[in-house]
Amino acid sequence: MARKHEELIFTDVPQMVSLPSHFAPVPFWVSPDMGEGFEFGVAAVDVSKIIGKYLTDAHAHDCAEVYMAPSPNRGDMVLEITLDDEVFTVESPVVIYVPAGVKHRFKALKAEREGSYFYGILLDMKKA
Repeated sequence: MARKHEELIFTDVPQMVSLPSHFAPVPFWVSPDMGEGFEFGVAAVDVSKIIGKYLTDAHAHDCAEVYMAPSPNRGDMVLEITLDDEVFTVESPVVIYVPAGVKHRFKALKAEREGSYFYGILLDMKKA
């Protein structure tokens, strides 16, 4: 017998999604195909596995994005972030808001430990 809320639990994650300007499919933990009301997507990558590498070419989306590098200690992760023609070096914990149309790219410079996740939230996957 099926349980009432079983469809609200997702175990087939992450789903690998190809996006323009990304070098490889992106691991999405939340995506619109999960159900009604899911217009956004949440991707997460372990930056400890990609130190010194750009995640993408510089690109822009038609939707806003929010990026997060949470960590228990300041500086556990260090990222180089390009927003249009400006380059920033930031330490975790940090949140970066990227408005629609702003060209951006990221490079991991440091991760103290395996499992240092950098999250990207696309606010409207149809416009990605």
